[in-house]
Amino acid sequence: MKIFNKYKFSDKSQTLGGTISTAMGAAAVVSFGYGVWLSFKAAGEAGPVVGSFGLLSFMMAAIGTIIGLLSFKEDDKFYTLSKIGSMVCGIMAIFMLSVFLMGLGV
Repeated sequence: MKIFNKYKFSDKSQTLGGTISTAMGAAAVVSFGYGVWLSFKAAGEAGPVVGSFGLLSFMMAAIGTIIGLLSFKEDDKFYTLSKIGSMVCGIMAIFMLSVFLMGLGV
């Protein structure tokens, strides 16, 4: 029985936009998590501080989604981080938009 090793002989790299999008998605998740933690710590009375973290999370997620989707235009690159960043940012943007709409009573 022969074991095959998976080697990649390529000079391709990840897209710059995908790397930025993934980093922005992670930052959006961390910002949201920190806002939730502050809200629990203040027993729901954190006020505008938590709202600013939510808005920051939404803005990073929306911009990260756009950057991630635009990164698919780069030629001869790996698109793994573009897919991950676009998905994480897109999900966070939709989630944060729904939270804001619930807050408005829509």
